[in-house]
Amino acid sequence: MVNSNMPKGVMNQDYSRDRKKKNHLIYRYKSRAFEAARAFQKYSSHQKKPNILDFGCADGFALTETHKLLNANLSLGVEYSEDLINSAGPLPPSCSIIKGDVTKSLDQVKSGNFELVTALAILEHLDEPIDLFHRAHDALKPEGLIVATCPSPFWDKVSGKFKLHEDEFHAFDFNRNAFFSLAAKSGFEALEYRKFMSAPVGFAPYLKIPMSPRFSHLFDRIISTFFIFNWTFVNQIFVAQKKS
Repeated sequence: MVNSNMPKGVMNQDYSRDRKKKNHLIYRYKSRAFEAARAFQKYSSHQKKPNILDFGCADGFALTETHKLLNANLSLGVEYSEDLINSAGPLPPSCSIIKGDVTKSLDQVKSGNFELVTALAILEHLDEPIDLFHRAHDALKPEGLIVATCPSPFWDKVSGKFKLHEDEFHAFDFNRNAFFSLAAKSGFEALEYRKFMSAPVGFAPYLKIPMSPRFSHLFDRIISTFFIFNWTFVNQIFVAQKKS
């Protein structure tokens, strides 16, 4: 359950506990991290090991995955819930989490210090997502990237109806136009928008069928060439770059 004293959309230790043992939740955060890492490798002009800032990092599981996939120099997560921070457990060296509001300036987040900002499954929880984009823009070096993911509104409603996610509050329905508009308003150049995690593959972990993020990514890329399957994707990914 969500603490009623917290802002809507902020989760607690029950959410983290489920992410340690439920196959579909493990698959989700690993897939988001995989897509974020692939996007950085594809678009980044920075060749060295990146400094990563993860907004709304929860218990740090996706942050840890991204950190390892990119062999990052430093990774910093920002999370509002102390319950989730305390659920993180041991983190890799040079990987840490601080408590904070992702829509506000934070002393620990230095301007122009990061090559990559991730916002994985958080924008839909914010009443004013443009504030996060402004914080990301300030934190990034010139030509740094922001990678964001959000659920597809259609599948999000289906998931909620069938109780496939619990106690979540989504304030915003995102689509391509919303992403591009936020990027333009906050000084980013939009690089990519696409959907990922097709429903048949994404549902497999609910049936205890093992599913790797790499296979999911390859499957998505194959079926995305057929427009008829566009409606099957349950998530969206967006990549933008801070102008030099």
